[in-house]
Amino acid sequence: MLENRKIGTTWDQVCNWVNSQGTGNTFKTRNYLYELQDVPVVPWRIEYGPDYRLHQYKGYLGRLGFLKNTSYGVWEVVKEIPGWFNLGHVQFLFNYKESEKYNGMTREEIVNNF
Repeated sequence: MLENRKIGTTWDQVCNWVNSQGTGNTFKTRNYLYELQDVPVVPWRIEYGPDYRLHQYKGYLGRLGFLKNTSYGVWEVVKEIPGWFNLGHVQFLFNYKESEKYNGMTREEIVNNF
């Protein structure tokens, strides 16, 4: 059984917001940033500011097929992000974590579960 991701993290709040838009619907990047402006974000580097991390997470979701960039600043929700899918899974899929499995799952098993 897959456990839900940690509630309240920046990643969790981004995933919940994206899911709240509904599959097949679009949103604008400026609305995404506005709606998530109060989410506590630890910037990667202080000079990049909090929006950097929010853009990074949106990009991850795009690369994984959850979002599709339909035009400049417009994103379509392609499929719902599962509640168990945490940032560790993302890092594992992008080879930022070196091991054969993450949370007992291979890359193929993770992708097949969403």
